[in-house]
Amino acid sequence: MKLYRSPAMPSHWIGEDKLGNLMQWPAERGGWEQRTSYTGPKRLLEEVPSALARGSGWPGGGRGPAPRAASGVPSKTIGLRVTDDERAKWQRAADVQEQTLAAWTRDELNAAADRVLGEADAARPRSKGKP
Repeated sequence: MKLYRSPAMPSHWIGEDKLGNLMQWPAERGGWEQRTSYTGPKRLLEEVPSALARGSGWPGGGRGPAPRAASGVPSKTIGLRVTDDERAKWQRAADVQEQTLAAWTRDELNAAADRVLGEADAARPRSKGKP
């Protein structure tokens, strides 16, 4: 089954159902439950990887949470064991910066890597949680 995106409907997925009919649904968790027939022009649709609709309930998207898109947006998980005190301290720092713990941690680790590698701060991408 194929999955599409439309520039006219950026917050929706458009994809084939099990019978090959084009359906549209909100690009959100469980959005497939709100599906309706797609009646727009097919030539304006851009085919995208079907895994992007994972988590929406679409039968062609597979199982599990939706992966993040490429283009500098985080896509892999790294596990790190920390003490309760370390986590609480990091959470307080993230709160001060008005970021999620994940975004704060990613920014701080990238800054540390830049210092060690001698790379310019401006060259590193900022996380979405950074104001």
